[in-house]
Amino acid sequence: MVIFRMKSYKGLPVSKGIVIGKVYKYSRKRTLIESNYIDGEEVASELNRFRQAREMAHETLLLIKEKASKDLGESQAQIFDAYIHMLNDPVFGEQINELIREERLNVEGAIQKALAELAEKFKRLNNNYFQERLRDIEDVVSYILRALHGTTNDLTNLPANSIIVAEELTPSEIALLDKDLVEGFILRQGGMTSHTTIVARSLSIPAIINVDTRLLEELRNGEEVILDAIRGEVIVAPEWEVLERYRKKISIFKKKEEELLGLRQEESITRDGYRIRLAANINSLEEVDSVLRVNGDGIGLLRTEFLFRKKDHLFDEERQFKIYKSIVEKIGDKPVVIRLLDIGGDKDLPYFDAPQEINPFLGWRGIRVALERQDIFKTQLRALLRASHYGDLRILIPFISSIEELREVKGIIIEMENELEQENIPYNRNIKIGLMIEIPSTAIMAEAFAREVDFFSIGTNDLIQYTIAVDRNNSKIASLYTPFHPAVMKLIYQVVKAARHEKIGVSVCGEAAANKYLLPVFVAMGISELSMSSGYILESKKLIRKLKKEDLEEVLDKVLEMSQAVEIENYLKKIMEA
Repeated sequence: MVIFRMKSYKGLPVSKGIVIGKVYKYSRKRTLIESNYIDGEEVASELNRFRQAREMAHETLLLIKEKASKDLGESQAQIFDAYIHMLNDPVFGEQINELIREERLNVEGAIQKALAELAEKFKRLNNNYFQERLRDIEDVVSYILRALHGTTNDLTNLPANSIIVAEELTPSEIALLDKDLVEGFILRQGGMTSHTTIVARSLSIPAIINVDTRLLEELRNGEEVILDAIRGEVIVAPEWEVLERYRKKISIFKKKEEELLGLRQEESITRDGYRIRLAANINSLEEVDSVLRVNGDGIGLLRTEFLFRKKDHLFDEERQFKIYKSIVEKIGDKPVVIRLLDIGGDKDLPYFDAPQEINPFLGWRGIRVALERQDIFKTQLRALLRASHYGDLRILIPFISSIEELREVKGIIIEMENELEQENIPYNRNIKIGLMIEIPSTAIMAEAFAREVDFFSIGTNDLIQYTIAVDRNNSKIASLYTPFHPAVMKLIYQVVKAARHEKIGVSVCGEAAANKYLLPVFVAMGISELSMSSGYILESKKLIRKLKKEDLEEVLDKVLEMSQAVEIENYLKKIMEA
């Protein structure tokens, strides 16, 4: 008789929560690809097979999008617009047709060859983002293959309390799930920025990625497991005492979430009266509701590139104006900071003709794209200026590395203001212009930049990776990526002092803004705003209300004297957990 002993495995938590459920192992059924050569007489029928399969796949994806709209909301369902765009891409379609006509391959063989060529191109780019996009394309292709062979997805009949265990899940697979039957996800592959992770968060379903391959091999269907997506742990075959302990943890977690909602109307203010605004980072109009739910202090960062990714074309001025106006009006009298289109690096637009680069993070991205494509830039500026008439809209300029760039941008803003004046179109003549500090050169020159703008927003995600030369999307060196690095601490403080000297506001934005161990440092530095995912606002408010700013000056001095990231992290953990 085999005796199963309790084991635990580690993973990366990407959607927080604690659940107990039954394993449902999902192994995607591979559609058999039979690559054959065909006779000349068969070319027409193979071309017709491909056309019909694409049409059937198109109908299937439309149905999935409709279901996703109901279950996930319109914002997350827009992912499938990108899928449909990929499916109907004329370049992709013609490549398959050409392989059928010229190389006499059947549809399956043509698809296999086209995918292999694309995979080779993406591999040469050596970029995690493009690897995720390749998985999206493979998912789209799978719908064509299923249409060719009449096969379907088998995630539609789940038992209750399922914790899905898989190599990976695509957004379309998640969209087909009955969310009332799913307790959590345990995945071997994935990334913090992948569509699957984003969808899991939107569903508020606990999820862990990057688990050990052995876990997937050892788990059995129906086996009871504990998924702790706060600590990043999976407990297999838990003993009775462990189950009881975790049931209490789940009860405590739910109670804490309810208690936090009681802080909605309270101010984020320290015990000695220092006020620090807690704003939200959002990607879409639909996310404004979550900001209002926690009574956030406005929008600290609206990433407009995510608005553009929902469609297969760039929005015109009128469409952009209506979106920005809606967000501003919904937020009311609170500030809305809108970042200018920031593409490049790990953010692309499927329909935007960007060059392939060896190192896109140091290439044509952010404001560099805007200054070269002024047609796009000016359209967005006009829409933003028009929307500023309806509330406290502020413009944030991304990825500036020199004073010359900043002044060129400011000149174009003035040009657009003059156009609106001549056309008698109202706008806020005192609109605030901010600068995103995410490049070390800009942080070092912060005092000069502070004389040119109305506020700073420190983009910690990029500032960290550029300062310590660690790609934040590279799992192989993930342990090296840390906001506690002494160089990062010193740069942030330098920026804050420059802002204070010139009497402008300064916000910290990114994952570091919601890091509870960094809160005492940010408060002591005199940062005026933290901008984070709305789900972390109330928790941060609770912690801030326990702090006393004057007691933290010594903490800041000690942190700035330390020379190791681990030393800083351990010291701050000791303070916050005392």
